[in-house]
Amino acid sequence: MARKKIEHAAPKKQFMTLDELAVFVQDAMRSGAQGDEIVMATVSIGGKLQKLGVDVELRPAVTDQPPAVRLDK
Repeated sequence: MARKKIEHAAPKKQFMTLDELAVFVQDAMRSGAQGDEIVMATVSIGGKLQKLGVDVELRPAVTDQPPAVRLDK
């Protein structure tokens, strides 16, 4: 199955905020992450987040609509 790399980075010379971390998690989960994937991070010397990434296995989109019913029979 296909894989997708999700990456989010702070602007140059800045660090990631909690809001940016939340957006990264939402993006990963919507792309098919199950929650058990290993997250890769780049941090500053002081331990602040600069960049996050995760590889997720793409899965088919789930729809809330039932399968189409043929009425021409």
